[in-house]
Formats: sequence, C-alpha cells, structure tokens
Amino acid sequence: MKLNILGTDYELSIRLGKDDPKLQEYNDGYTDFTTKEMVVEDTTPVRDDPGMKGDLALYEKQVMRHEIVHAFLFESGLDAGAKWAMNEEIIDWFAIQMPKIVKACKEADAL
Repeated sequence: MKLNILGTDYELSIRLGKDDPKLQEYNDGYTDFTTKEMVVEDTTPVRDDPGMKGDLALYEKQVMRHEIVHAFLFESGLDAGAKWAMNEEIIDWFAIQMPKIVKACKEADAL
C-alpha cells in the first residue's frame, strides 16, 4: 500500500521473512529511505506456533507504526545529526504509545 509521509510516497509491504533477506537481517521490519519502502514481516504463518507472542497481529501493527515513525523522522530531516531520532527505543515508544495518543486526542477533539 502507498502511504504519504510528509509529501513523499512510501510503499508499505507485508512480506514473509523467507522471501526478503533484509527481514532476516533487520528482524521484524525495516525502512529503506533510498527506495521509499517500508517492509514488515508477515506473521500469519507463525501465529499458532508455540512460544510466539500471544497476539502477533497486534504486534505486526506495532511494527508497522515503528517503520512509519522512522519514515516521518527521516522525511523531517532528523536522520543525520539527531541521534535520538534514530534511537530504536524512542521509535518503539512512539509506535507503542501512538494508539493511546490518538485516542486521547480524539476524546479531546484535538485532531
């Protein structure tokens, strides 16, 4: 699917890890700023495997948000010179908290 990130079109794809070598290197997802592509691993085949997270569909959405945050920060010019903007912990914080922030903004009619 195409997403507009601050005026730049990115392609968001869900792929099987075995079909994308970069997913094997970057774990659950990655954003390629040179090709304007975000890729998230498809968790469908392993959702019933023992030892997996209980709600992989929810986790997959969190990874999507994580990659979207990366793209927004990159398109804002924060990829170079702003180490916090590339810190995986802060990216995860945004990705995890985003639904709660959006909900609070909707409740406050702040969107």
